[in-house]
Amino acid sequence: MNSFRQNIVLTVFVAALLAGPCPAETAPSETPAYLVVGGGVAGVIDHDKPIIGMVELQPALRIGPLGTWIAFHSTDKDYYLAAGLLWDWYITDRIFITPSVGAGLYEEDDGIDLGHLVEFRSGLECGYDFKEAGRLSVGGWHISNCRLDTRNPGTELLAVRYALPLSWP
Repeated sequence: MNSFRQNIVLTVFVAALLAGPCPAETAPSETPAYLVVGGGVAGVIDHDKPIIGMVELQPALRIGPLGTWIAFHSTDKDYYLAAGLLWDWYITDRIFITPSVGAGLYEEDDGIDLGHLVEFRSGLECGYDFKEAGRLSVGGWHISNCRLDTRNPGTELLAVRYALPLSWP
């Protein structure tokens, strides 16, 4: 992805973060932990579009309005393990937008060559909160090495995800 498109993605993401104190509300303090599962495609704007599976844990741990996540993404030829921060921004009591950022380790085995072991993820998700029954969302993410290497091809992911609320005694 060229630097112009990367700058546009970064600008939109920062604008969404700065727009926070609008009429929308952040996630309530009693936000549960979620086990998130999903599937979609990687390489959205590339020629090859491998199917990707995603599993993510979003602990109930909150740092102010920010939540945390730990994720594992995989196609049949590569793996990505990452962690980061997210912000559940509720537009209504049920509809939410969640920007997220993080970093992780990427192992490519004849899959999408991202140019480095360390890769960063930024993304935006939009969905519907069924409250006790979970959340359904669609999201898009960009993964790249942020120029840690001279090669920085990056890739985009598009996925549908379901978040199952977890409760521990």
